Amino acid sequence: MADYVPSPDEVTAAQSSGGGWTKKQLAEWGIPWPPPQGWRKHLERKWRGEDVAPLLRQEPDQDALF
Repeated sequence: MADYVPSPDEVTAAQSSGGGWTKKQLAEWGIPWPPPQGWRKHLERKWRGEDVAPLLRQEPDQDALF
């Protein structure tokens, strides 16, 4: 996972005109692709120095696909 944690302002500034973030940018911040729900709040908590668990992407249960 990335060592650098961006500030909330940096996260907002990196947003594209289309309203998203690139896979490369998120990878630099240690965010998996596709980004899981709550990734911005996770980064903000981490930036504030809070102890947060690693952010993992939730894989859908195979049974849910059928």
